[in-house]
Formats: sequence, C-alpha cells, structure tokens
Amino acid sequence: MLTFPPDYTFVVQIVLFLILWAGLKRLIFDPVVAMLDAREARTTGAKAAAAQMRSSTEVSAAEYEQKVQEARRQAAGDASVVRSGTAAEEQRVLDAAREEATKQLAVLRENLARQADAARPSLDGEAQQLAARMVERIAGRTLA
Repeated sequence: MLTFPPDYTFVVQIVLFLILWAGLKRLIFDPVVAMLDAREARTTGAKAAAAQMRSSTEVSAAEYEQKVQEARRQAAGDASVVRSGTAAEEQRVLDAAREEATKQLAVLRENLARQADAARPSLDGEAQQLAARMVERIAGRTLA
C-alpha cells in the first residue's frame, strides 16, 4: 500500500528505473531509432531516385519520339524530292525517246516514199504488160 510521504524504496525504484531506462536507451533504443531513420532515408532516397529516373526517362522518350518524327518528316521530304526528280528524269527520257522515234519514223517514211516513187515507173510498165497479156488471153488474140 502506498503511504505518504513515500519511503526510501520508492526512491530506489525510481533511481533503478532511470538507470535501466538510460542503459536501454543507449544500448537498444538509440541504435534502433538510428537504424529506422537510416532505413527511411534510404527508402525516401530510393523513391526520389526512382522518380528522378522516371522523369528523365520520360524526357528522353519524348526527345527520342521527337527525333523519330523529325527523321520521318525528313525521310518523307527526301523521298518526295527523289520522286519528283525521278519523274522529271523519266519524262525527259521519254521525251527524248519519243523525239528519236519520230525522227526515225520520218526517215523511214521518206525512204519508203522514195522507194515507192522509184518503183512506180517500172510497176506501171509491168502493169501495162500484164494488162495486155490478160486481154490477149481473154480475147484470144494479140493487141497491136
């Protein structure tokens, strides 16, 4: 039972409690608190590092995507220039071939007209001889 004023055992218990508390604080409580603080700092630091890495990754991905889009636009522009250059070259080659074919056709027509003009007199003579022979055969007599 408690009496007032407390006797000396109560004071001894308080002193022993304070000595025990100081010893446990120094041997157990302070190292555990320090370990928990360090663990929280590592966890918080790791989370911050992860967030920073995530943000830098997002920035890098955005830059990469932008560069890819720019490269695609550049490639499309280059392809368009090449296509137009190829189309112009194709048209030039076709025009040159068409002009050459027209020249050759004109030369062939000219040669054919000359050959026809050269063959007409002899063909006219042969046609008259053939007609005369046909008349002779049909009529059965010679025409003079």
